[in-house]
Formats: sequence, C-alpha cells, structure tokens
Amino acid sequence: MRFVRGLVSFVLWLVTIPLLVIAVARALPFDNVPPLPLLVPFTPWAALVALPLLVIALFSRRPALAVVLAVSLAGFVAWTAPFFVPDAETAAAPADPDDAGTVRVMTLNAHAGGADARAVVDLVESEHVEVLAVQELTHDLADQLAAAGLDDLLPHSVTAPAASGPGGTGLWSVSAMTKPGRLDGSSFAMPSAVVDVGGTPVRFTAVHAYPPLPARTATWRTELVELTDRVRRDSAPQILAGDFNATYDHATFRDLLGSRFVDATREWGAGPVVTWPEGRRVPPLLALDHVVVERDMTVSDVVPRQVPGTDHRALLATVVVDADA
Repeated sequence: MRFVRGLVSFVLWLVTIPLLVIAVARALPFDNVPPLPLLVPFTPWAALVALPLLVIALFSRRPALAVVLAVSLAGFVAWTAPFFVPDAETAAAPADPDDAGTVRVMTLNAHAGGADARAVVDLVESEHVEVLAVQELTHDLADQLAAAGLDDLLPHSVTAPAASGPGGTGLWSVSAMTKPGRLDGSSFAMPSAVVDVGGTPVRFTAVHAYPPLPARTATWRTELVELTDRVRRDSAPQILAGDFNATYDHATFRDLLGSRFVDATREWGAGPVVTWPEGRRVPPLLALDHVVVERDMTVSDVVPRQVPGTDHRALLATVVVDADA
C-alpha cells in the first residue's frame, strides 16, 4: 500500500512540475530565453490541468503538492480570467456594424499560400469584411484571390507577396488607402496603410512575426520590439492585425500593447480565441493571431472562422474607431 501511495505521489509530482515551470515562466517579466516563449502560451490550458490535480492533492492529503498547485492555479486564474470579462464600454454599447465609424477587420495566415482563395473571398463577403490582412501570401494566392473576386469586394490594396514560402503579406481595404509603408528589416513583410474610418484616418498594419523557435528566439523578440518601436513613434490611431506568433501570455506581446493598445479578444471578453493549429489531429490550442487596437476604441464581436488549406483560423473583429459614430 505504501508503494502504491508513493507511486501515485511520483506521478502527481511528475505532472505538477511542468505546471509549476509554466507558472514561473509566465510570472517572469521577460521571455527571451528559450524555452520560455514555447511554455507560456499554454497558461490557459495549465489552469484546466491544475484544478483537478489540486482536488486530488487535497483529498489524498498531500499538503506540499496542494500548496504548489494552489499557488500555480491562482496565477493561472488571475492571468486568464480577464479574457472572460467584457470591457465595460463594449458590454454597455454593442457596436452597430453599419455605423460609419465602425470597421470589420479580418486576419488570416494563408499557410504559404495554401489557403482556399474561393473560401477566403466568400468569408470576406459573408462577414462584410472591410479591411483584410493576409500573411504568408504568395504570388499564386494573390492571383487566385483576384480571380475569385477579392478586388471587387476590397478594391484597394498594399501587397508584398512572395514567390513561395511564408514571407509575403497583403493588406486590402474597401476604402482608399494612403501613406503606404512597410516595416524594414523584418523576416516577413509587414505592409501598412492609412484608411479613413468614419472620418478618422487609421493606420492598419498587417503583422507577421517570426516564430519563437529555440534557435531563433532572439529574432522573434527583436522583430516584435522593432514593431513596438515603430507603432509607438506614430501618434495616429492604429489597428494591427495578423499572426504575431505570440499570445497575450508573452511578456514581449504585452510590452507591445503597453498602456496605449489592447488585444481585441481580451476586450471582447468571451474567453481566449485560439487560432492555431487548425486542420491537425489536435484541435487549435494557441491564440497566435490578434487584432490590436487603440485603448480608446471599442471592440465588438471577435470570432474565429475556418478556412480550408491553412493551419490557422481566420480571426475577425468589429472595431468602433469613433465612439460617437
């Protein structure tokens, strides 16, 4: 009997230690040391594992294990719970998508041009998308999107497609685009342009950061820091949409938000919206794709959508740029 209890304790600790490591990684004010960037995205899921383990530890009278799990769970809940609390303004005044000061934004990682162009255009039309950001855009996919009618729905664009692979990115709009730009030095193209939203000029940026692979963690962080510096230098209203290859639990992503920007999903308050991986044997687990808006903008209706041919879900958000619109 003593052997069985010891074996159970060993198994419980074996599962608990990774949870503790994730909790410590999430609590740190930095994430530029491997493997931290690969651990912290699992914070919401760690909470679901820690809760039943805590119950088992309490009922089996394992106080040390219970303390470790309770502290870890408290952190997981504190970090994840805000995603289930809608912003006060959003809850009080849901946006009317027909208002002039409201814009419907969609972002999609096209998986090296593999996304079904017809499905993308159908989604743009059915969801009344007004600004579209596509990452991993290839020349072939750009041609397929045009042939499927994207230019009829969103006639204005700033694109930087790649011959192949993940490097290309495109930005489309139903309204005229001015002051086109591009983030210099990034591994993947990040085009931007100014679009008039209900009389307010807003700079939209299609974001695609390098993934935080163990051997390229410095590249991942450097590119997000450079993006942070660029958006902070621009005092004009901004909306960023794309595959940040980061979740809210990454310190580098929270540094980008700072006191000026907010994650649309967190403001909407319907829980984390996971977007990757799609079309695999496992369901989507991580929220790598984001729509980031100014703090004084109001967010309404953040939803994911499946698109054949890609390993990311599309992410759509309705944003009220002018609260008086």
